[in-house]
Parts: sequence; structure tokens; C-alpha cells
Amino acid sequence: MSFKVPSKRPRSTSTSPFHGFSNGRAPSDASTSSPTHRSDFEGQSSRQVKRISLPPTRSRESSMVPAGRAAGINHTRVSSISIAEPQILPENESVIAEREEDDALNEIIMALDTRDRGTVGCCYYVAREEKLFFLEDVKLGGLEVVESLKTHVQPTVILLSSRVDESVDAHLDPRGRARGSINGDVDQFRLPYVLEVRPSSEFNYEAAKRKLIDLRIRSDAGSQTAFITPGDSEFYDDVGDSHNASFTSRQGRLLRLLGQIDFDSRLSVGCTGAVLTYLQRRKAAEYLPGDVNAELALRISTVEVFSLKDMMLLGADTLASLQIIQSEHHPNSHNQGPTGTSSGAKEGLSVYGLFHHLARTPQGKTLLRQYFLRPSLDVSIINERLNVAKVFLKPDNTTPLDNIVKSLKQIKNMRTVLIHLRKGISNGLNKGNGIKSGVWSSLQKFAYHTIGIRNAVKDAIGAEKLLVRAKLFDVFDSRRISNLGAIINATVDFQASSEMHRTVVNPGIDEQLDEMKRTYDGIEDLLNRTSRQVAAAIPSRYSLDLNVIFFPQIGFLISMPIDPVTGQSNYEGGETDEESWEQIFSTASRVYYKDWHMRELDDTLGDVYVSICDKEIEIIHELAQNVLQYEDLLCDTSDVCGELDSLLALAQGARTYNLTRPRMTHKNIIRISGGRHLLQERTVPSYVPNDTWLVGGSRTNSSDEIGSSSPAKPSQQASNTENIEGPSMLILTGPNYSGKSVYLKQVALIVYMAHVGCFVPAEKATIGITDKILTRVATRETVSKIQSAFMIDLQQIASAIRIATPRSLVVIDEFGKGTESNGSCVLQLIGSSSRI
Repeated sequence: MSFKVPSKRPRSTSTSPFHGFSNGRAPSDASTSSPTHRSDFEGQSSRQVKRISLPPTRSRESSMVPAGRAAGINHTRVSSISIAEPQILPENESVIAEREEDDALNEIIMALDTRDRGTVGCCYYVAREEKLFFLEDVKLGGLEVVESLKTHVQPTVILLSSRVDESVDAHLDPRGRARGSINGDVDQFRLPYVLEVRPSSEFNYEAAKRKLIDLRIRSDAGSQTAFITPGDSEFYDDVGDSHNASFTSRQGRLLRLLGQIDFDSRLSVGCTGAVLTYLQRRKAAEYLPGDVNAELALRISTVEVFSLKDMMLLGADTLASLQIIQSEHHPNSHNQGPTGTSSGAKEGLSVYGLFHHLARTPQGKTLLRQYFLRPSLDVSIINERLNVAKVFLKPDNTTPLDNIVKSLKQIKNMRTVLIHLRKGISNGLNKGNGIKSGVWSSLQKFAYHTIGIRNAVKDAIGAEKLLVRAKLFDVFDSRRISNLGAIINATVDFQASSEMHRTVVNPGIDEQLDEMKRTYDGIEDLLNRTSRQVAAAIPSRYSLDLNVIFFPQIGFLISMPIDPVTGQSNYEGGETDEESWEQIFSTASRVYYKDWHMRELDDTLGDVYVSICDKEIEIIHELAQNVLQYEDLLCDTSDVCGELDSLLALAQGARTYNLTRPRMTHKNIIRISGGRHLLQERTVPSYVPNDTWLVGGSRTNSSDEIGSSSPAKPSQQASNTENIEGPSMLILTGPNYSGKSVYLKQVALIVYMAHVGCFVPAEKATIGITDKILTRVATRETVSKIQSAFMIDLQQIASAIRIATPRSLVVIDEFGKGTESNGSCVLQLIGSSSRI
């Protein structure tokens, strides 16, 4: 099918949507192939930013390549439609208008949102292909995933939520180009994309969900099955209209979408709403009201799910069904935190739960969780992790391994420690431990124990070729680390700091400070002498009750008891000026005064305690400035220690749970001998191992295209499995409680753990690279959903069918349970009419 590019507003319109350009065009000498972008910042909040720059020029031939595919993004097809090719405008049309229309088709609009300790959501739209690409939320992604998305998608417009962390905005605009020059001018051609910071309301989950339901995705090759639910009065209005039969109700469209995208990915769903809002805003700005051609522009014909390159796709159903990560909350809601980041949840019986306590450092635990949430498809990365475990599991390396683990227990995340140091928090947040958990103690222990870790890694036999060893020796500077530890030890008195609950400076650092401390230490004798002098000047019957004390920030005071009969002090000074006392304050039992002796001591000694504290604060501030000069060294060394900690956690888990190293291959096979279920065998007295032999489809892409859902050309089809014979499907039957479900999960877990870079519970395992693990095991029913249990099963199967590739592992357990067996004919009809 083809269509003519719809006409936009007349070019003679005086109001241009572009700042500084007439008719919405940049000067001809700037570029002739930059995409047309429109500003929507009139009336928006002050944080919203408008940035325009020239993206790379795209020819018509290169623009037909799907966005991100050449750079490595894996796309999974949900529905297909023939891509409409715009006709070339007649020769009598303006050449500038032709370029403008072509540039509009080259646009790629991407929305980004981050939340909850680095969770990243993304959605982008390719105008020429009329496709909307959806990414499932990536947990613990951070700036690394943001950079990967920016590089692979190559957007022309980036929509950023106003609630994202400032580091994301700074990463996308590292030089703050949106702020312009000193005189306030903003150069619109400084970035390779338009960066718009949009209000968070445009990323609202519920609003985005409604927009997706209202979105009518029409596909010539799609199914015309209608989802009819009780109360769908609109259906009867469409009887006889087969073209609209599949869009009869909002609930029907919702049911269809639930089988295409994961609505549990709330950030990405919100990003989808932001993209749809942007497209609606563009249409409203570029087309006149009632223009029928507006429906043909910036329309969406296909929705696809994509994943990052070299990362296995795992859905929420897979993580829950295989018990990979399973958090347990306190049964009392009052003991649960207010948010997901402070919910107080703990890891339950899960695969990750067996390993996470083996990581000793905070940064190691975070990195280990990333390994389990984002299994790798890069064989070199997987083998490097396996090699680390192999080396440190040697009997000769038991002592170095124990020494490293012992030292890692004393190491904290230096990035967090340095943030506290900049804020001036020196004693840490744990009031119970005080200085022992503070910044200076953490830095001292880090300097000492990292040297021990380096020496232990150096002593490990066979570790010379490990990449993590090379990183450690590359970033670690033992001389500078030793100097840092020596400076801290020489400056901070840790014993006195622990007793006084503040940072105390060692003697010998500053002569003035030492003199003030000697004066303060002798203040007790001074108070005794002064008390005797004042007592001699008052009547003897009151002298026994007199005290002279010192309060920091108040100074020296005379203390007298209160008479319980009169409610006043027994003595309030003499009649003369020299003998008069001035009342400062009183308590329930005593009154405090100042006389000329006290004022003389205040003038002579001043508030010596406050002076000591101020001087020590100055010295500690200078020390902090010196430590911050080592920031790059400390952060890099801390990151490498975290990586080493996470890898050693996998090694310790292999030793604890009797795991075996798998052999990774690009062949599309799964061969397991003596496989076990890692969790099940911990809950039963004995476990019977099982073997598995599976061969994937012969139409397997090359290793560089693993995970891509695009069909391989005949010349690209790998020959790794063409001579290997074996089943591509296993069907298990047997009585109840015979272990069918456990066996299915066992195979999926072994494949999953191999891609994490972990040893697996088997006698021997050869695992081919698997881009996706898709499951239909657990039915997550809830009254908040409009689907029945069988409908949820159907949606899980539909999602697996749509996104599975020849390198995907699909696990189906008791599909359709609780449904009458005579309904299977319906499944056969559905299967016979679908492309599976």
C-alpha cells in the first residue's frame, strides 16, 4: 500500500513553531537534511528545556534500516504490517517541502524515565516504519543503560521526565548546553538530538494505559478475533463491519494489549504515554483542525518489544515462576516501609537468595543483583566470570580466597562514603556505633584492607590471566593508598573520638589546639580555686552550698541551691557592685549567677571548649579536602573490589552448593547430564538427577545476531546445528507429585544460571546461547484484573509465541488447567491460524 505524504499547514503561516527560523526551517547553510522539530515549551514549567541540533544525515536507503538494529538492539515482533512508502512529491512542489517531509519521516522519538535506585524505562517511535518499540523496565540500570539506549536507538528527539535524577539530564547534556551562553543565547544546533524535559504528568502510568487502550493498531496480517466481555454494548453496533470487529470495546483492546506488552513495566508504560502525547501535540501543531490527512501522519501500525544487546530477556512472570528473585515483606503492614526502596523486604527462598549473603560489600551486592537481573549473552563475559570461580576454587587458593573475603567484610562503598564526606557527615548515620561506622574509620579500613586484597590476589595461583586481576592492579596505587591511610591515622584520634562522639584531632597536629586542650584539661583545678575564692567572700553559712561550674557556650557560673520554703536562692549576692550577682537561669533545684569573677574568667579564657571544637573542625575540613583529591582512585578501587566481591560470591556459591562449570557454545543446543533443581534439593532429603537433550531450530542467526527477532537470510543461517539431530520439544506426562514441574523449572534454571556466569547444579552441562526464557508456569490471579485464570494463561502463551525466536527457551506447565477439555478445539483453531 502507498499514500501521499499529507500536506501540512500552509507555508505562508506567519507563526513559526521554531525559535529564530521562518516557516519552521533552519538556514539553508546550516543543513538541508535535519529533521523538523517543533517547540512545545510555551507555558511549561521553568525546568522544561528546548534543545535543537542537527542529527546525522540519513539517506533514504539507510533510513529504511530498523532503528537500532545495526547497533545491536534486539527487536521482538508483536504484529506486522507492510510499511507504507511515501510517494515522491510532484516536481512542481517545492524542493524544500520535499526535504521537510522526508526529514519528518526520519524522526525517532524516544522517552526515558528512571526511578527506584536506577530502574530505567524506555519507549521510542520510528516515524518511517510507523513502529512503537517497548522496553521492559530494566532494574539497577542507571546511566549505563541510558547511554546504551542513546547509542543504539540514535534518537532525534529525547523526552525526559522532570522527576528523573539530575545526573541523567547532565549525562544527556554533559556541558549544560541548554543554559546557553552568558548573555542568555541558546544555540539550537549543539546536540545531535532535541532534548525536552517534560512534566511528570505526561509519564503518568494510568494516563498512559488509557492512551494505549485508545490506540487502534490495525494490521492487515493481524488476527480479526474479537474479545467480547459482558456489557460491551459497542459490539452490536459493529456487527457486519469485519474491519472494526477486533476493536469492539476498551476491555477487548486491553486484553489484546496484555498479550503483547508487559503492563507491569510501569516506567516503560509511562514512557509510551509520553511518546503518544508528543505525537498528538505534533499533529495538533502541524495540521489544521478537521484535516483528514492528520490521521495518516505519525500513526502507529505496529508495536514491538525490544531488548538490549547481549542481555537475556526475562519477564516478570519468568522471575516469579522460577523463583529467581523473591522478596518477602513483613506480614504487618505497619512494619513495612513507605516505598519500594525502603520497604524493609528481605530476600526469601530464591536463587538470588542463595548467593546474595555471600557478597560482603554493598557495591558487590548491588553488582551481583545486576548479574541475576540481566544475564549476559556475551560468551566472553560469561567465560570470564566462570574463569574467576575456577581459579579461586582450586585447593591451593583456599587461603587467598579466605583472606580476600575477610578483608572485603571491612570495605564499604567509597562513593557513598565520599558523598557523606562532602556533606560534612563524619560519624555516619549509625548512632550506635558512632565513629566506628563513620567516614574516617571507613577510609582507614579501606586503605588497610585493599592492600591486603591486592596481596592476596597476587598470591592466587593461576589468576594472572583474569581480567578482574588486571583491573585491580591497573587502578590500585599502593603508595597513594598507604599515604592516605597514614594521613588519616596521624590526624584522627579514633579512641578519643569514640569516647566524645565527635571527630577529635591527635596531639601534635596544631600547637594552638594543643595549648587550648591543656587549658581545658586544667579547668577543673581552676574551678576549685575560684570556688574557694568566691566562698570566702560570702557569709560562711552559705559557702558550703556554693559551686562554680563551667558550661560550654555559656561560660563560668556560680551555682546556689533554692530554699524549698521561700522558693528563692539562699544568697543572691551583696549590695555593692563588686559583690552583686546577676541571675542567668534557674532549674528546679538551683540558680545560676555571674559575678565579676565569672566575667573575668570569661574574658580571660573565653569559651575554650567551643574554640577547641572550631579549631578541630578547621583541621578536619582541610583533611577532607586532601582526601577528596584521591576521589578517582578511591572510587575506581572500590568499584573493582565490588566486582571482585560479586565474582567471588558466585565462586563461594559453587563450592557451597556443589555446582559444576557449564560449557557455553554458540550451537543452539542444551545438553544436561545429572541436572538438579537448586532450590528443590535444599527442601527434600534426597533428589534424583535428570538428563536433558534439546536442539533448537536450524534457522539460527550468526553469533553477532543472537537475540534478534528478525529473520535470517539464507546466507546468514548458521550451520552450527544443521548436522545435530535431537528433539526441539519435550512433552512430559506422569502422575501428580512425580516431579514434572520441578523438571521443567530445573532445565530453565540451569540455562539461566549459565548465562549469569555461575556454575550450575549438574554433573555436566553444555548450554547454547539463549536469548529469552519464556514461561507459562504460574498464574498470577488477582481481583484487580479483568481476566480469568484461563485468559491470563492465554495471554502468557500469546506473548511467548509472538516474541520467541529459534534461540528462545519456552517452558509451559499445565496450560489451561481448570478448563474443560472440550475447549481444546478452540486452541487448535487459534494455533492453526497463527504463525508459530
